Amino acid sequence: MIAKTSIGRSFKGCCGYNMQKVQEGKGEVILSQGVRDYDTRAMVADFVRQAQMNPDLSRSVWHTAISFDPKDEARLQADPQLMQKVASDYLKGMGLEQSQYVVIRHRDTQHSHFHIVANRVTNQGQTVSDSHNFSRSESLLRQIEAKYGLTPLVEQAQRLRVEHLPDRDRSRLEIRDQVRQSLSQSTTGQELREALARHGISLIVNRDKAGQPRGISFERVSQNEQGETIREAFKGSKLHQHLGLSQLQQQLAQNAQLREVQKQAVEAAKEKKQQQPKQTQKTPQIEDKRLKRGYGLDM
Repeated sequence: MIAKTSIGRSFKGCCGYNMQKVQEGKGEVILSQGVRDYDTRAMVADFVRQAQMNPDLSRSVWHTAISFDPKDEARLQADPQLMQKVASDYLKGMGLEQSQYVVIRHRDTQHSHFHIVANRVTNQGQTVSDSHNFSRSESLLRQIEAKYGLTPLVEQAQRLRVEHLPDRDRSRLEIRDQVRQSLSQSTTGQELREALARHGISLIVNRDKAGQPRGISFERVSQNEQGETIREAFKGSKLHQHLGLSQLQQQLAQNAQLREVQKQAVEAAKEKKQQQPKQTQKTPQIEDKRLKRGYGLDM
């Protein structure tokens, strides 16, 4: 699992963004405590009222998004309560169980994930510490993965480096990796467009005045916790030297050739199997002669 936590000031923006998915039918509330989870405005009022118990704390909004490994999709479908168990353990492990919170599952991407919006002001007016929240979160996630047999995070050292990159650099790496993965499974430009679209990425062909293609770009549109729209676009060559227009076309052609070879190999194997002579069955007369000669008799 991967978690990303931010500490903010606006419950209105954070709740509005997350609850909008519910209103659009792209999410649902799976856990809540101390807030009215059926109405965004009422939820914000509940959070703000409790935050006023500790006026010295200016950043009282705790927002964590947790994503599951794609390999765990079957587990999540087989056990509808698993996501709730993970969220509950995470809240307790991070010290948020004695405060207000709402856990919202989003279904707007291919991979399963949920968001936690919590109040750093507890029910008793105390402050939930955000000190070393990144390292504490990572350690807790590894424990939860082991507890429920979920896929452990691989290449953790690389992920730690990526997490500390500036937002635009991190976005560039995320888009690059997704383009590579989608490209490896595509044989035409249309297949690539559809694969990227499932991850919220658009493929844009840049053309000159004559209408001839001269380059390619990739754009991702997302929203931050305040509900603001963020557009991030990168030229293919800026993502990687092998992701320019001509290199992309060459890779798609190679993938198409490979898929055709594989298809022909499967068809040839089927044809060969059909041409193999079937094993002849012994007729009753032949079996009779074998028995008369003493074959097949029990001793």
